Amino acid sequence: NVILRYKNSLIGFFWGFIKPLLYLLIFIVIFSDNSGIANYPLFVTSGLILWFFFSNATSQSVGSVVSSAGLIKSLNIPSYYFPLSEILSELFNLLLTLAVFLVIMQWFGIVNSAKMLLIVPCIILFTVFSLGLSLFLCSINVFFKDIGIIWGTIQPALFFLTPIAYPENQIRRYKAIVEYNPIYYFLKLGRSIFYDPAAPPVHAWVNCLIIAISMYVLGHFVFYRLKNQFISAI
Repeated sequence: NVILRYKNSLIGFFWGFIKPLLYLLIFIVIFSDNSGIANYPLFVTSGLILWFFFSNATSQSVGSVVSSAGLIKSLNIPSYYFPLSEILSELFNLLLTLAVFLVIMQWFGIVNSAKMLLIVPCIILFTVFSLGLSLFLCSINVFFKDIGIIWGTIQPALFFLTPIAYPENQIRRYKAIVEYNPIYYFLKLGRSIFYDPAAPPVHAWVNCLIIAISMYVLGHFVFYRLKNQFISAI
């Protein structure tokens, strides 16, 4: 997937780096003066990196089974591999993008410490959650092709309902809606690692662990319940 995605591309994986960088520049120009946030570029970057991993991974995965119908019908390849491959390829892109941004974030004043290593379990939990959601979406999308369109429509709203470019204390009126957004907890955990001086509290890890496992169990159950009908439905 990684090789095919950047085949004949002039700058390869750096396209995955440019997109969050453009968003970062836009947010700095529009919001930084009125945000009241210290070190605003680092604040935004810590959320953007994880958001684009999630967004790209789920967007690519939702149609992975349908787009691979020929392989599924002609070869004895488990259909589970197709959404999994999309998640793993985006995880690879995330690690490359993260390496580049860690260099850039030195200019933003990031504090290097052993706490930075906590990003590894954070990414693992977020990957498990993203895989579970992708399994759920791609299995339903086999029978209802509108799911991919709906998911692409929902994502921009989900982006702005997640406190990435603004602090969560600015959304008091709709705070309950934001707190029902599971992405919020993973991005908040990642931001604590990159931005906050203290390590994330235990309850933040517990919340993300529960959400990740619950989503994966749901997605795994739905996918394997429906996978025997994929060939006839595609």
